[in-house]
Amino acid sequence: MKPPRDPRSAPRRKQLKSGIIAFHERHSTLPCLVREISDTGARLEVEQAHVPDSFELIIELDGLEAACEVMWRRGQRLGVRFTASPRIRPPRRVQVVRPTLAPDKPTLRKKPVV
Repeated sequence: MKPPRDPRSAPRRKQLKSGIIAFHERHSTLPCLVREISDTGARLEVEQAHVPDSFELIIELDGLEAACEVMWRRGQRLGVRFTASPRIRPPRRVQVVRPTLAPDKPTLRKKPVV
C-alpha cells in the first residue's frame, strides 16, 4: 500500500526556529516557532490564538521575510502560504555554535574500593 501523496507543491523541511509574526505595518508582533518550511509556505506554532489572516513572517536567523496568508488553523498551529516569494536580507543576528572544550582533568572520579 502506497503512503498518501502530499498535495503540497514544494517539499517541506523540518525546522525549529523562532520567528516573528508582524502585522499592522509591523507595529504589532507576535512570537512564533517555525516547525516546517518550504519554498511556498510554512507550519507555525503560536501561543496567541488571535493571529490575523494575513501577516509578514520574519525569521531573523535566516534573514527571511515573507508575506503570508493563513490556510488552516488547528489549536496553536497554523499552516501558511507565502503570497509572494520570500525576501532574503542579511541576518539581523547570527547563531554561532562552538564545541565545548574538554577539561584538563576528569570531572567524575571513581569511588575508592573499600
